[in-house]
Amino acid sequence: TKLVILWGHNPTETIFGHSNYFFQKMKQNGTRFIVVDPRYSDTVSSLADRWIPLLPATDNALMDAMMYVIVTENLHDRDFIQRYTLGFDEASMPEGVPANESLMAYLSGAKDGVAKTPEWAEKITHVPAQTIRQLARDYANTKPAALI
Repeated sequence: TKLVILWGHNPTETIFGHSNYFFQKMKQNGTRFIVVDPRYSDTVSSLADRWIPLLPATDNALMDAMMYVIVTENLHDRDFIQRYTLGFDEASMPEGVPANESLMAYLSGAKDGVAKTPEWAEKITHVPAQTIRQLARDYANTKPAALI
């Protein structure tokens, strides 16, 4: 893969199977690594091209803001979503589900009045909005990419 995002995964210190060995080989072969983790760890120092520290337990806000960027900038795979998912948008909700229960209703703020923008997430995670935008774009535009 061309990009690996290690999300709270610290293989250098935790020795999760043989993954650290293979990650080091991938790094030598040009794979970019982004580490999302509150701690500056041995994994960050040995693998990361970019370290994104966030406040502990704020992962979901960061992920929500990434999804917001990906879908509002049309970087998502519409065909896959249409074929394999339910509830992405109001049109794909099963019959009988109340309005504003879709993922898009949540992300846009139609459900709760709060759009899940990078600016919204910055206040929660302390990750700058522009960093969130770039992370989302990197993940959506780099093919193939892995989020571990």
